[in-house]
Amino acid sequence: MHLFRACRSVLVLAPLAVFAAAVPAVAQEPPRPLAALGFMAGCWRGDAGTDKTIEEQWTAADSDVMLATTRYLDDNTGRTRGWELSRIVADSAEIVLFPAPNGVQQGRFRLMTTSTSEARFEDPSHDFPKRIIYRRVDARTLAVRIDRNERDEEAQEWRLERVACPARRQ
Repeated sequence: MHLFRACRSVLVLAPLAVFAAAVPAVAQEPPRPLAALGFMAGCWRGDAGTDKTIEEQWTAADSDVMLATTRYLDDNTGRTRGWELSRIVADSAEIVLFPAPNGVQQGRFRLMTTSTSEARFEDPSHDFPKRIIYRRVDARTLAVRIDRNERDEEAQEWRLERVACPARRQ
């Protein structure tokens, strides 16, 4: 009698095990180590000084890399006066910003502090800047500051307004 019950239990449980193996595992949310930098994502535009406009576009913070393009436009001619490619990379140890003005990498800025509205990157070995700070001022404004320290007289800060990302021209 006990053998019959044991066989019956196996016959009942075996199909359940096969069914459980056939059901796909619940998809896990992929890691998002740059999620706190999401406030930087999107397209931004602002005054960059005398007769100059800055445009900056950051990709989403939904991976382990964020990419940006920046260009400085001459307000009188509409021509590009300068440009920069940047990337923020997360690895198992840290998050680092690699700016590349005119395509040449300049420094390795480690993320030192971050919140839902500010990210401070530092490279003490770089001549200028030593710090790059992105700060969300409000829903439509992003401040970008480069300096040596809080009291740096040569510090530069730009206030960029959120703009629609440019569409591909047909």
